[in-house]
Amino acid sequence: MTESIRILVTAVGGDFGQALVKALRVSTKPVVCHGCDMDGAGVGSAFVDSFHVVPRANDPTYVEFLDRLCCSLTVDAVVPGSEPEIYILARLGNPPTLPCGIPVVCQEASWLDVYGDKLTCMRTLRGKIELAPFADGVDCQAVAELVEEVGFPVVVKSRRSSGSRSLRIVNNNTELDAALTTTPFPLVQAFIDESGGEFSVGVFACEHFSSAIAFKRDLGDVGGCSWFAETSTDGSVLDYAIRIAQSSDLKGSANVQVRKGSKGVRLLEINPRFSSLVAARAACGFRDVEWSIELALGQCPEKPDGCFRHIRFRRFFHELLDFGEGFRAVSEWSPREADFW
Repeated sequence: MTESIRILVTAVGGDFGQALVKALRVSTKPVVCHGCDMDGAGVGSAFVDSFHVVPRANDPTYVEFLDRLCCSLTVDAVVPGSEPEIYILARLGNPPTLPCGIPVVCQEASWLDVYGDKLTCMRTLRGKIELAPFADGVDCQAVAELVEEVGFPVVVKSRRSSGSRSLRIVNNNTELDAALTTTPFPLVQAFIDESGGEFSVGVFACEHFSSAIAFKRDLGDVGGCSWFAETSTDGSVLDYAIRIAQSSDLKGSANVQVRKGSKGVRLLEINPRFSSLVAARAACGFRDVEWSIELALGQCPEKPDGCFRHIRFRRFFHELLDFGEGFRAVSEWSPREADFW
């Protein structure tokens, strides 16, 4: 039997960290999945083989504490499950590595700095792929010229946020002024109609292959994450995401958010990390967490055949209970299980 890979996933109290754990649970290789979170009273412990409380990412002791924890657990790699941790750990070398030598599975800081900033991302990709018109929200003249060019509505969003948390659609100058005043580091973008749908596209690239999987999705009202999604074989969407991977010299995994409107496929943003759909992608056979871990460990991921399973995905509310020994699921309340392999 293949020896187990030992992984520490951080921020397992959140939906992103839990999605990473779920993706690893359907890995083709046996995985021992440890977890940590800054909240010791949260539900993260219910999802992992062992659970540990760590400082906040901005705590001066965070890296040292995580380094000791990973050494004590003898893990092979650590996968950060929150953006604050990703941005701290990404700066630990190229490729990112804890002081003890354990690899961190995330993009390098130089890639994050460009493609994790919506404005810098758009400026870098301009001329390489088709983009909706945009402007720096702090440049009054550029914003006025954009509005003159495309008219209302336009979209105002923060350069550094992910999902729809800070996004506002504005329909006149009064709303625009208010949005620019209240949005930190604003980016203004022409409104992209979604007549052809909105898509979350997982992209993975390494020396030997590039691959993508698209989910046509509907966003929920909770946290701006995908509430319903279904795999899509739309070639224009997949080709657009692959061209972004090639133009950006992507290595590893990223998440590309696009809309397909009357003018074709256009970029909404790049999330330079795994997405909360990562577990659904793994269930389809798109195993970007597993492939990224192999890259970090100096191994060569096996090229997928590209025939990923078609699925529909839906989130739902659920509950865990703690009777004094930690949060656990109640089997009678859990949905019926399915063996999908």
